[in-house]
Amino acid sequence: MLGTLLSSVGATIIPLSSDEVDIRRYVYRTKHPERRHPSTIRVPFIDESESWYYEIIYFFELYCLTYFTVLITNMIVVYIFANNVFIALCLYQLVASSIQLSPIRYLKFFAFFFGIMLEFFLICNSSEHADDCNPMVRNAIKYSSWENSTTQTKRTLCMMLRRVQKSNHARFHQGAIVLSRLSFHKVVKVAYTFVNFIRTCKN
Repeated sequence: MLGTLLSSVGATIIPLSSDEVDIRRYVYRTKHPERRHPSTIRVPFIDESESWYYEIIYFFELYCLTYFTVLITNMIVVYIFANNVFIALCLYQLVASSIQLSPIRYLKFFAFFFGIMLEFFLICNSSEHADDCNPMVRNAIKYSSWENSTTQTKRTLCMMLRRVQKSNHARFHQGAIVLSRLSFHKVVKVAYTFVNFIRTCKN
């Protein structure tokens, strides 16, 4: 997440070629197309590249990016721990609890268990799909006839190739936490181990 924040800000500092400036001027219709924000934004009836508008929007985006990066990074540990606990407790109630559940309560626990599992799997699977995009980008560059492009384009393609050489999974805390199908499998395995341990202790 920190790398994404730094790359977003760094992209606004790197100077653009004259061709890129002309393209941005034609597409965005701004007076200063060389001025870029961390994320592209359009505000009706104003020119975002003009002074004061540009600075205000830039620092507002920077504040939002920093706030959500810190918030998400700190909350992801709590999120994974809570998912692990909820999955384990629901699984225990469904298969190992000595308390006889009514059909309605059993259905509620099953729906809660299924919802948590589905929600966590979708997040981990989305991270996996994001990682699958890197080979697609590499193949696209490989078969793009890059050798016939300009020197500036070749440099840009080299930068893209360096970025897609590594994994693109969602990472937190300097890579200590990586969301993927493997992490989903580990969470489910821990919950299953916990339930088996409780059953063994009861017997």
